[in-house]
Amino acid sequence: MNLIDLSFKRDAYRVELQSSLLFEHALGIAAATNRRLHGALEQPEDYWIKLRNEVSEPLRWELDYCEQHQTWKMLLQLLHTEVFDTSEQVADYVMKLEEERFIYEMLPFLGSGMEDLRRSTAQKDAKAAAEMKKVCAGHAFFPEMIYTALNTSADELKVHLIKLLQLWKQEVAGAEDAAKEEILRRDLAAKKGWFRSVSPEETVLRAAGVEYKPEAGVSRVLLIPHVIYRPWTIEANMIDTQIFYYPVNDASMTAGGDPYEPPGQLVQLYKALGDEKRLRALKLIAEQERSLKELTEQLGMGKTTVHHHLAILRGAGLVRVKDGSYVCNKGSLDRHDHDLREFLGLDENKP
Repeated sequence: MNLIDLSFKRDAYRVELQSSLLFEHALGIAAATNRRLHGALEQPEDYWIKLRNEVSEPLRWELDYCEQHQTWKMLLQLLHTEVFDTSEQVADYVMKLEEERFIYEMLPFLGSGMEDLRRSTAQKDAKAAAEMKKVCAGHAFFPEMIYTALNTSADELKVHLIKLLQLWKQEVAGAEDAAKEEILRRDLAAKKGWFRSVSPEETVLRAAGVEYKPEAGVSRVLLIPHVIYRPWTIEANMIDTQIFYYPVNDASMTAGGDPYEPPGQLVQLYKALGDEKRLRALKLIAEQERSLKELTEQLGMGKTTVHHHLAILRGAGLVRVKDGSYVCNKGSLDRHDHDLREFLGLDENKP
């Protein structure tokens, strides 16, 4: 086949850093309502069970509703519409939004080419809504988000989001906010130092553990640190922007620490690699992009077991999900080599 490539491909993007306890709170809500992931988070599963059992009845109700309707993702999207300093500012902004604009912000971003469809769906165009549901039918969260945004009173949904955020801050996050803010500040300061010495792609790789190449339609990558969802990196996108909510590194967790305590992400890497089945899965993914179905067939294991191994590989930054398939983060091995040398005190410039 003869091919003339007339497409536009970016050769660079700019990286921006943004930190806020509001993102930390929203991600905490996301973690608390994602039960399938509780065994793979830094906080043990018992922590999340205890948390859900000990919060007030009003907050428990809001968390249950959030878990059922994936409203944590709506909350995260709202936090990107303006620069907010407090939950009170968020509440004031949300309550003033007109219904159509509010629904638009609740609907998932599916790419710049789908923005007309998103706007029409926000206007409650039945044909557009059906098409939008069809486009993201296989997504874990988006179909429920679309249904909830279109079939719930805007006023009720606004009150839910505001109460969810404010009750979480009062009952769960408030006591730890000062310490969390200091951790995020330290991490952000360290990342800003990289800007002077490494490329945007290397900054993203080191921070988020993701090999992110420039692509058409994305001119900005936004890096947002978090503590509560460690060790996971969460990907999202909006117009012109790719977002990575990345786990702060171990060095940022304390102002000073034991130099002989190995970084958690490094330990997690070698635990991920120290299993024959995971190494087989990683090799299959390194050869080409693979779906969960392909990996299940190739490995001869049950879907649940394969998904568990893939979650560990993802947590270690070795693979990522792209358009429903698992992709190898080839550059992550270089990053981990750098991390190991740094922990061991080996100068990379010496032979």
